[in-house]
Amino acid sequence: MMKNPCMILLALALVSFACAKAVTSKDAVRFDSDMEAEQGDLLKARGEPGQNDQSGERDNMDFAEGKSGGITRFEKVPADEERLIKDMALILQEKMAADYPAGQIRRGAHAKTLACLQAEFIVEPNIPAELKRGIFEFPRSYPAWIRISSASGTIQSDKAKDVRGFAIKIMGVTGERFQPRDEEKETQDFILMSYPIMPLGTVKLFHDAVYYTTKWSPLVFLSRLVMSGNFHIINELRKAQQNQISPLDIRYWSTTPYLCGPDHSVKYSLIPASPLKSSLPPLLTDHYLAENMEKHLAAAEASFDFMIQVQRDPVRMPIEDAGVEWSEEESPFIKVATLRIPPQAFRTRERKELAEELSFSPAHSLSEHRPIGGLNRARVEIYRSLSRFRHQQNNKDLIEPRK
Repeated sequence: MMKNPCMILLALALVSFACAKAVTSKDAVRFDSDMEAEQGDLLKARGEPGQNDQSGERDNMDFAEGKSGGITRFEKVPADEERLIKDMALILQEKMAADYPAGQIRRGAHAKTLACLQAEFIVEPNIPAELKRGIFEFPRSYPAWIRISSASGTIQSDKAKDVRGFAIKIMGVTGERFQPRDEEKETQDFILMSYPIMPLGTVKLFHDAVYYTTKWSPLVFLSRLVMSGNFHIINELRKAQQNQISPLDIRYWSTTPYLCGPDHSVKYSLIPASPLKSSLPPLLTDHYLAENMEKHLAAAEASFDFMIQVQRDPVRMPIEDAGVEWSEEESPFIKVATLRIPPQAFRTRERKELAEELSFSPAHSLSEHRPIGGLNRARVEIYRSLSRFRHQQNNKDLIEPRK
């Protein structure tokens, strides 16, 4: 069976659907007994997309069953969502096993690290009272790690247009956890990308993209979008892929919503604030993005304003469809922190290894900032499954950095 090598994972899978290249799958690696049992459970969930769709919504507590700490009052869970999430986890795990030999498993998405950077996350002193929750309650500085990446599931040249990811892991964060049994106990992850929306904004759309792109071809999925009249999605997928000047000079968005305390749902954005700006080289090279960042951080620090946007209207600013951009006119972004990246050498073997060992997920969170909405519910489950699979196959322990 043919598979698309550029199919990326969930929230950042969108760029792969324009790629028509395919490769023949390899034999899957052997699983340990726990993974075989998990795979058996997932196989039972497998079926043609939408075969069990129902018009109603599942009871919130039925869906949770301890997996996501319950469902918030902001969320509405489609009836067949859990099956679709399990199916995606299995498909993506099988693809990772087929694409890489055991011991050399790479991420199913964002395979190429552009930089692994040490940083400082500095909470502002003058934040609106409604946003003083969790990590933003008091002005304070936290150490952080950043992984900047290209979204494609295969490692490719920086010359290839792509979405870029910006994942922040803040350390030394204490408080009630979103998921108390999570592997990480004192981190807060914020995961952003270089486009304001997720064009495939629902679990159903993402499941169909993963299923048809992987099991058939990207053209099959694109043809389904055309036949269903979703030309705007195809256009957004195309616009999301760009040749950026430098990852330190562009804006990022969370695209998916989160809580800020029990009363507000929010989205995040990073806006570059560095005085120094890079320029696009006259001839793009395979590593020009890393090279531009290297030049920047050899000369000066980089910085971003970390911003929060509060949901003001549940209809125009939906929780369950990340394909809808929340209007900045209706709800402007508010600065709540500064992300400072000091000058540093990052193109080293140690940083490359650390980038592969680190695991980023919306689940690494305080309860006050818990992820909400369908795509986040999917990411929480799928990221955990694939991260454990990757680390086990590579004989690496899951780590929680402390500094």
